[in-house]
Amino acid sequence: MVKEKSLGMMILKTTALAVIAMFILGFAFPTITALITQEVDHNSATGSPVVIDGKIYGSYLLAEAFNSSIFFQARPSGIGYNLSGSGGPSSSIDSNALLNETKSYLKLFEQENNLSNASQIPEAMVAYSGSGLDPNIPLQGAIDQIDRISANLSALTNYSLSFTKAQNFVVNITASDIMYNFPIFGSPYVNTVTLNFEIINMLMDRGYIQQSFLN
Repeated sequence: MVKEKSLGMMILKTTALAVIAMFILGFAFPTITALITQEVDHNSATGSPVVIDGKIYGSYLLAEAFNSSIFFQARPSGIGYNLSGSGGPSSSIDSNALLNETKSYLKLFEQENNLSNASQIPEAMVAYSGSGLDPNIPLQGAIDQIDRISANLSALTNYSLSFTKAQNFVVNITASDIMYNFPIFGSPYVNTVTLNFEIINMLMDRGYIQQSFLN
């Protein structure tokens, strides 16, 4: 009888501890963490939305298809930058199809940006990202695109914005966005969504495009 009571008390205590642990780890801790994150970094906690005049046009965390020569191009996407999903290419990593696609991306990037040395193009610029929605590219991949973007920005403004001024603007926004994937020995990278919306905001502020351009 005593043993049964001891066993019952042990089960009761174990159950109580399990319930308390579930409450702390499953509700209290996540809730407190979310509240702290919301206060400390509200933008990231809400998905880092791109907001212009109160309207959301995307997220700084998700690459988009900026189909214009005035914008930075992100890494190739195996899902066509479809924001409703994520994933890599359907071809296997050692398939001829994937190799040919990579060669095509390399040639296209080289031609579009008028580059003379394809060996200096970062591998990431011609390789699919794992999610298909990675907005970040190596700094060198952004530098390779600066002259092309500057020339097309100048042309868009009917050359009222000279190539040199456009280039200075693009260089400055690129330099201000540099981040590192590791604190000390990490590789520098930039966010294409951030840079492209810097370009959009500049063009809107100067009256070259209207907000309807974003629709």
